Amino acid sequence: MINFDKRLMKFLLRKKVFNFEKRIFLIFVMVLAIFVILNKGQNHNIITNDSPIEKNIAYLNAINKIRGEVKWLPYGEGAKEEIRLMPKIQAGAVVNLESGQVLWSKNLNEKIAPASLSKLATVMTALDIAESDQTIDISESAATQIPTNIGLKTTEKLTLDEAVAASILTSANDACEAVAQTLGSKIGDGTADFMKLVNLKLTKIGVEDSYFETSTGLDSKNHYSTVYDLAIIAHEVKVNYSKISTLASLDYYNLPKNNNHKLYDLPNWNALLGTYPGVDGLKIGYTEKAGHTTLVTATRGDTRLIAIVIGAQSLEDREIAAATLLNFGFNKYGISEFPINQLNLVKRFNEWKQQLSLAR
Repeated sequence: MINFDKRLMKFLLRKKVFNFEKRIFLIFVMVLAIFVILNKGQNHNIITNDSPIEKNIAYLNAINKIRGEVKWLPYGEGAKEEIRLMPKIQAGAVVNLESGQVLWSKNLNEKIAPASLSKLATVMTALDIAESDQTIDISESAATQIPTNIGLKTTEKLTLDEAVAASILTSANDACEAVAQTLGSKIGDGTADFMKLVNLKLTKIGVEDSYFETSTGLDSKNHYSTVYDLAIIAHEVKVNYSKISTLASLDYYNLPKNNNHKLYDLPNWNALLGTYPGVDGLKIGYTEKAGHTTLVTATRGDTRLIAIVIGAQSLEDREIAAATLLNFGFNKYGISEFPINQLNLVKRFNEWKQQLSLAR
């Protein structure tokens, strides 16, 4: 299409009937048409049964070229001082979401297991290459993923949007792996080829010290990240993926029963939603290797922060550590700390227990 446009432009410009002004106008129209074609491709589903992985790699390259080559990269190592009453964690940071300044960090660039924080990269890539109503099949291996899951059956199907919601709110391993398998099987050899696109996506946004082997974030020797890279991933979600960001801000969501699946309740396991002022996401996780992890975004006044916690020893420690980091960060901008003893975590944990008992 673009080659044809170039030939047409050359032909028309050779005609003497076009004066200088008309030539300039024609060039403008042609450039605009090419730009529209490229941008239209950003929202076009190029997943087809005969789509080789190379085509999808080229597509991801085009998306990032349209968005521009400017990357958001955190800067600085952050203060290293001990924060009073901070629960013990393996690694973490609090970062200004706008400027990228690291306000506090621990083991910022150390290799860590990212657990289900990895799902952010999986669903970002899926939304890049497939439409919202893309059918997601549930294979036996997806349905038997270890918890957390929502209990999908091989007789059921989801749309991509539904699978993204389950992956983000309830951190459903079965839904997330089904996405990777379904889309991966259309571009190559299932999850393995889909994860090639995920890792390409990460490099395009400035991630350099991570490699994601599993779609879900389950522990694997070749699945790792850093706190620094996770901050970049969080920023990408908040800036360019409003669908993910909106889902992550909800306390609860459900997938109504339809011809493809039963009713699924999707509680959000981020306990700081509704308990710490300004929190609007983003993702929690747990594996044996990673410990309790969370990536929390919050806005107070004109200040937007990301707090990352890796390796907390309990759910309560995870939330308290994240809230403590947010307090530290907001205090740097003259915003008063929120009393940790007012988080009311017990109430949230009890709500979760009730939701789980009703789901059974």
